[in-house]
Amino acid sequence: MTELAVLIPEALVLVAALAALFAERLPGGDRTAARLGAGLAGAAAVCVALIGVRDPIANGTLAYDAVARDARLAVAALSALYLLWLSGSALDRVREMAAFALFSALGGMLMASARDLMVLFIALELGTMPAYVMMGYEREDARTLEGSLKYYLLSMTTSLVMLYGFSLIFGLTGTTRIAEAGSLAPAGLLGAFAAVFALTGLFAKLSAAPFHFWTPDAYAGAPASAVAFVSTVPKVAGAAALFRLAQALEVGEVVSLFLGAAALASMLLGNFGAYPQRDIRRLMAYSGIAHSGYVLLALGAGSPSAIAYAVIYAIPSMAVMLLAAEEGAAVEDWSGLVQRRPAAAWALVVLLLSLVGVPPMAGFFGKLSVFGAALHAGRTALVVVAVLMSVVSAGYYFRLIRPAFFAEGAPEVAEDRAGATWASTVVFVAATALTLLLPLLFGALESLPRIGA
Repeated sequence: MTELAVLIPEALVLVAALAALFAERLPGGDRTAARLGAGLAGAAAVCVALIGVRDPIANGTLAYDAVARDARLAVAALSALYLLWLSGSALDRVREMAAFALFSALGGMLMASARDLMVLFIALELGTMPAYVMMGYEREDARTLEGSLKYYLLSMTTSLVMLYGFSLIFGLTGTTRIAEAGSLAPAGLLGAFAAVFALTGLFAKLSAAPFHFWTPDAYAGAPASAVAFVSTVPKVAGAAALFRLAQALEVGEVVSLFLGAAALASMLLGNFGAYPQRDIRRLMAYSGIAHSGYVLLALGAGSPSAIAYAVIYAIPSMAVMLLAAEEGAAVEDWSGLVQRRPAAAWALVVLLLSLVGVPPMAGFFGKLSVFGAALHAGRTALVVVAVLMSVVSAGYYFRLIRPAFFAEGAPEVAEDRAGATWASTVVFVAATALTLLLPLLFGALESLPRIGA
């Protein structure tokens, strides 16, 4: 297989993004663009699975190991689900949302494979810049523009700090190759600063503490349909890039301590911060901060289970936010959901149980893998905190179930709901099935026949 053939999945996503830009030329317009994007993104996911693990290409700047494979597959598949939901939604200017989501997915797939600091930075910005526009999608709403601006300022500031860290790494080692630029220990304190600065930008993409400050405000101001994508898909790619970078950097115990402190802060601030929230977007923003802490716990232990956990978190989180886009972003808006949409209400139970980590949902196996890796690395105290925070999280997740099952929805409110479309039904069924079956799929991925093998 040639080097360019390995990039077929990225090429499919790029074609879909370009097609969405010219959706007015397609029969069916915006909806056709979204459906085409969903189909091509799904085809890209299948191609990633069949291509499997390959040698690096482009003179070693892009890696195609198991980490890249899993992250690229997840980014493409989640993007396909999101675009399928878009194709049946009542949103205006669907082609714009579809195009930006696809360009962001393209950047995420390249970011997961990057083995060079410059390639990583360019891919990261490609994956992030479209998200600025998605967060400000409802441009007539002042709160939406405020949320978009806050997200932009946070992302750009941390990206510049990260770029400064990259420049320090290049100055100290004379190379931009991640695998060759890792030995910073001889540089002492300057090497420690370089490592911390380099990790900072990726922390912000994960909404991890202490770079989480504006995340709840940004999410609360943005439409739930945009938050569903921005809060999940880029985090999967960010987890893969952060794993590769953290594994390469060697600065004594600095990176390990930094990751451990950030994991602790994220778990505590995220879980306790979610409790008083009445806006589902803010609640899920704090939930995302907490789950980033679990990802960082695995990264601090040097375990690739961080990527699997990021995927396991992303699926139910995206589905919950898409439900908020259909039913309303306030907790009270979900009153009487079981009467209006019983299947969606019971799917919500499965999704939230997975986020808590209740067996036999995928979230349980994901947390089991993360906690096991951390225990093996000797981080017992952090694992104890993580287990306690998982118990704490049940309180605010179950608060979403209460109105859905035990409160009566006003008839006039129910009439205002758009209701389920065939596309959203397929997406919720797929998300629920994946939440139950994902651990089995990760195992089956290893046994697939490979293209060109």
